[in-house]
Amino acid sequence: MYTQWVGSAAGLPQEGQPVEFVLNDREVAMDGTYGGRTFHSHWSGYPIDRVRSWWPAEFDSCGTALAYATTD
Repeated sequence: MYTQWVGSAAGLPQEGQPVEFVLNDREVAMDGTYGGRTFHSHWSGYPIDRVRSWWPAEFDSCGTALAYATTD
């Protein structure tokens, strides 16, 4: 399955949606969810203005994000 990155300025996920996201000053994506205008990872929450891009993620039964081919 092919899913493109979405710039945070272009649109936001639905409440409670599983996502993978990249912070403005980082190169590695994090797994998490979106809710309350915040991207939540396992460790912390990040406001919209700190997130450069995101894409929808699906998680397996262990809670691990499934990998997708993506482009910037």
